[in-house]
Amino acid sequence: MKRGGLQNYIIRRLLYAFLIAFGVVTITFILLRIGPSSPADKYLANMSARTQDPAKVIAAVEARYGLDKPIYEQYFNYLVNLARGDWGWSFSTSLPVIELIKRHWIYSFQLILLSMLFASSLGLLIGIYSAVKQYTKVDYIATLFSFTGISIPNFWLGIMLIMVFSVWLGWFKTYYDTGLPVFSLANLKALILPVITLGTGMMAGHTRYARSATLDNLRKDFVKTARAKGLPEYIVIGKHVLRNAILPIITIIMFDMAGVVFGGAYLTEIIFGIPGLGQISFNAIFANDYPVVITITLIGAMVVLLTNLATDIVYTWLDPRIRYD
Repeated sequence: MKRGGLQNYIIRRLLYAFLIAFGVVTITFILLRIGPSSPADKYLANMSARTQDPAKVIAAVEARYGLDKPIYEQYFNYLVNLARGDWGWSFSTSLPVIELIKRHWIYSFQLILLSMLFASSLGLLIGIYSAVKQYTKVDYIATLFSFTGISIPNFWLGIMLIMVFSVWLGWFKTYYDTGLPVFSLANLKALILPVITLGTGMMAGHTRYARSATLDNLRKDFVKTARAKGLPEYIVIGKHVLRNAILPIITIIMFDMAGVVFGGAYLTEIIFGIPGLGQISFNAIFANDYPVVITITLIGAMVVLLTNLATDIVYTWLDPRIRYD
């Protein structure tokens, strides 16, 4: 592929990403503002606030955060501040939103990274081995596992794992210790159940795609030619089959990274009490913390868009026949 064509394609995709991100911010901003509640509600929920005049409390809180201005003026001010790199202040924690993100992103990244490694490595190995051993007991077990894994909801699996391995057997603790280093042995052990919860469905999907792509290539003529030349089976599979089967496998892996993982990671964090972006987003929604919700929604959208762009670029590296002119 010509370098100029790829560069133009990347520029176009980045412009599209900017427009989509702008739309996400706009829609999220409007939906949050037209809701029936406001950040002042959490003050009224406190005993100290109940002794005051509710109308004065609401007016004071809204004036403090600029919520007493017309919605179009709030929207314009938010965009101007966002363009300056100011993501606003958290209503519920009285901290800059960017400071909250800096504190908590590493926990989400750790969970997503370990889950992707767990799902991708095992999924590829099981899928390829299942295809090579087609119609054997191994293949039937792998197929049963893949259908079962895809069908099980993350939240149900997480709760069951906690009940069995934390409550009944006591093998794993049910909390994440933020006082320890992120990649400490104790915290890595605490992530075993969350990683299994988040990675099981993905691993099942990767197994199915890897098996299907491998079987499709095993039937092609170049494999028969390679075997006729007397090449060892591991070279036929590793060098010839896997190289041609990798594109659809990468598609599902990148799709999981962009969508399933980011959404599933949030739910898994809530179930296991991991203080990542999902946990603070969950708390922000119930606290009507608009800036935090908008920022995390925007981050999620950008992750999806940039991951899709990275997938297309990887395609051109793996298969030069693909063009984006």
